[in-house]
Amino acid sequence: MILRLVSFVVPLGFDTIAIALALGVRGGVPIWRIALVFAAFETLMPLVGIAIGQVVGVHFAAIAQVVGAVVLVVLGWREIREGLESPDHDESAGLRFDTLRATMLAGLAISTDELAAGFPLGVSGLPIGILLATIGLQTLVITTIGISLGARIGKTFGLRASRFAMLIAGIVFVALGGLLGWEAFHEGSRVTLHR
Repeated sequence: MILRLVSFVVPLGFDTIAIALALGVRGGVPIWRIALVFAAFETLMPLVGIAIGQVVGVHFAAIAQVVGAVVLVVLGWREIREGLESPDHDESAGLRFDTLRATMLAGLAISTDELAAGFPLGVSGLPIGILLATIGLQTLVITTIGISLGARIGKTFGLRASRFAMLIAGIVFVALGGLLGWEAFHEGSRVTLHR
């Protein structure tokens, strides 16, 4: 269970550090406000996907697992494409934290991956409370470290490190999606053979 939990949570952390590094490079950002907003949104957004995944999973377990696998592969492919963009592209360019509204919109913008990842999490069978607490804690720590580190390492290296983190997240999401797809196929084959 721990390995499965880590395999779902860690890629979300790579995505978070990619944005946090870019924010740190920008400088002058309120570290704790951003860390708390990111942790709140990245903890709560998966709940929607988890709820959908669990409801669908009860009635259509194999299909839900395949859909979850596809969602992770698409999410990973998107991360890989973004990671391969120009190293000077700033992932955080549109994010603002100067007003409550802007802060909430930034929270929504950075947590779309967690919303999408929630569906396969819903069919993963992992304990939701532990899963969400782990995501929240990881996000809080990684955001704080990423912003602080980004402010120290400079623009060129910071943005390249941000891109590299996105590539790693994408590769892990694709691999995890492939594993879930294989498990769904393997489970389906076993059910068919036992009939």
